[in-house]
Amino acid sequence: MITITPFEEFYTQDVIDLVLHFQNDGTRPIVTVEDQPDLLHITDAYFRIGGSFGIMPCGNGVAVLKKFFVYEKYQGEPVHLGRQLYAVLLQFAKENGIHTLMLDTPHNTVRAHRFYEKAGFRKVSENELPVRFSHPYADCDFFLLEL
Repeated sequence: MITITPFEEFYTQDVIDLVLHFQNDGTRPIVTVEDQPDLLHITDAYFRIGGSFGIMPCGNGVAVLKKFFVYEKYQGEPVHLGRQLYAVLLQFAKENGIHTLMLDTPHNTVRAHRFYEKAGFRKVSENELPVRFSHPYADCDFFLLEL
């Protein structure tokens, strides 16, 4: 059985390893932790501004869903960890006055696109986003969810 627990600083390297595992899977240009300073300062980049790991508030009820990855062995049957984590993040967003979630994901991540579309996100152009945010890839798609 898997238990979802809150982030603590000693998990920082585990988070970095997980994120880079997916981002540098050989299907797109390499990104490093230096390209994503939020990974080195998770508490400051997420929690101190009223978010949680995975939700970065932008103000006015808008937030970015970032770094939402689940190792392959926990995706799908029998664990469905992505669904479980998403439910926790969604509950956090609702309880904290977030009414709009947005995210980016590379063009070639079809499985992620399906996950987000099933979760209620709709694909939009970057110009349709309520705010601009940094993302590591130029070749990405954007998704938006109104809660």
